[in-house]
Amino acid sequence: MSDYAKGIDISYNQGNLIDSINTENTDLSFVICKATGGITIQDPDFPHNWEKIPQQGFIRGTYHFYYTNDAPQSQADNFFNVVGNDFPSDALPPVVDFENASIKTSDHAQIIDDLLDFLELLEQKYQRTPIIYTNQSTGDSYLNDSRFAKYPLWVASYASSPKLPSTWSNWSLWQYSESGDINGTAVDEDYFNGNLKDLKQFIRQSSISS
Repeated sequence: MSDYAKGIDISYNQGNLIDSINTENTDLSFVICKATGGITIQDPDFPHNWEKIPQQGFIRGTYHFYYTNDAPQSQADNFFNVVGNDFPSDALPPVVDFENASIKTSDHAQIIDDLLDFLELLEQKYQRTPIIYTNQSTGDSYLNDSRFAKYPLWVASYASSPKLPSTWSNWSLWQYSESGDINGTAVDEDYFNGNLKDLKQFIRQSSISS
């Protein structure tokens, strides 16, 4: 997998890991950190991680953990309040984490409509096309609507090759391991579907500003 740019995703669970790693002592190119979840959850380490990641030489990204029982606008406001009004042009697009733990309601059509509304709110605010993080099972159960296909896929799949939800024909990011170890700290490990140059091009192309 040497052709793929490599990264990790972190939250408060990894503590101050970002302080001890950089592009000189790891083979990582990007680090994605948690910002928010639902309407009230705010990762206490986000401000430090968000500032420190580029200082350590990495491309940064951030994600919101989505809950189906919380209003899309309220969840978006939580994310905006934490991340800020301006999204860095050299960062990965904002990520929406949608997985089995996101599902708190049973109305399938409403889940789809609300999630699409949330994605649109992110697009309008930051003029970037968001990324959807999910796995094959959750994606096939809840994201089986062609309107989601326009959003790049970050798929969690702990196999020798990524297993995709049927809505997507390709992946942009692949969380290939949930059992990585850096300096004794457990981390999720990720690939971008291309090299570092491709990753930077992907970031540029995610802009939808005129």
